Amino acid sequence: MGIGRMGRKLRAYNLVKTLFVLVALAVSACHREVAMPPLPLRNIALTDKFFDVWPTSPTRAFIVGDRGKVLLTEDGGRTFKRIDIGTQLGVFGIQMTDDQNGYLCGQDGLIMRTRDGGKTWKRLDSRTHLFIFGLSFPDANHGFFVGDRALVESTTDGGESFVKRQLQKLFPPELADYALPYEEPVLYSASFTDVDHGWVVGELGRIWATENGGKSWNEQQQSLLPQWKREPGINDDKRFLDFLLPTFFSVSFRDQKHGAACGLEGWVIQTDDGGKTWNFAHQADKPGAAPDSLVPGASQIPARDPLFSIDLFGGDQGITTGLTGTVLRLQPNGAWAHDPSVPALPFPLSQARFFDAQHGWIVGYGTILYTADGGKTWHFCQG
Repeated sequence: MGIGRMGRKLRAYNLVKTLFVLVALAVSACHREVAMPPLPLRNIALTDKFFDVWPTSPTRAFIVGDRGKVLLTEDGGRTFKRIDIGTQLGVFGIQMTDDQNGYLCGQDGLIMRTRDGGKTWKRLDSRTHLFIFGLSFPDANHGFFVGDRALVESTTDGGESFVKRQLQKLFPPELADYALPYEEPVLYSASFTDVDHGWVVGELGRIWATENGGKSWNEQQQSLLPQWKREPGINDDKRFLDFLLPTFFSVSFRDQKHGAACGLEGWVIQTDDGGKTWNFAHQADKPGAAPDSLVPGASQIPARDPLFSIDLFGGDQGITTGLTGTVLRLQPNGAWAHDPSVPALPFPLSQARFFDAQHGWIVGYGTILYTADGGKTWHFCQG
């Protein structure tokens, strides 16, 4: 009996063991059958921060952003290719001077150059670790970079060497102690129409212009002071009233005479004489509507969105973008109207650039938009 019971136990144990092995094999076989390949890495995510875009043709464009991200599309945003530039530093600006040559700039004094159409990028010795926010190249060899602490760097040999300077107002000795809050303003944007004529804008309403390739510079914001009707605050020093203008983040010139800039308090300024005089431009709720009658500097409720980018293109076109998806287009009467054709997005829109009157791009936080019909419709690029 004992032996028989033991035999039955052994057979039952072996049966359970066999069933366990068969189940394990079946489960593993099922896992092998339903195994899925890893999901492809998306080139565009809501967490991305895109800062600039530069189109080189109606359908080809580079987009740059946070953590060294550089994308290239050659089919109008249907597909994107990620380019490894060998750094995780944020890239704030990019410009291609032709199909093969281009430059980018960013954090920690980052300046890089491509000579092969953007396939590879080489870091150049910028001689600084300051953030570089903007750049402008009128040709492949002559360029200007602007950034933190009033930084301006220029090159005449395609980045082989740089001349570095601080572009700021020099105060007389008797004002030196009082002028400390106004020293070394951040410079955000530059626009050169040729190797001689260029403009730089930045913090505290700074506008600088050169007519000799950066050998000398002149301030241009003085014409805005009578138009800015904000009363100085209790702690504002009236000896520095021209430093109480709003910060300008972006500037764009279509030729030596016609330019525009935009900035912190949502105002656009314009010039038709190369910056000898600047004027605050009015805005409208929609295209065709009458311009508003707001007084520059007066209290506004609700406050306007800051405007981060401006691009003048074609013979008479212009676009500017801002904080909560704001997009304004230049109207024939000189006002800037809110553009209802752009999808309503609650994200900061960092930059807009058009290749020509029909083909353009808008980039921002988690956003890349493309138009092929002059902005009548916009395509949301999925990557």
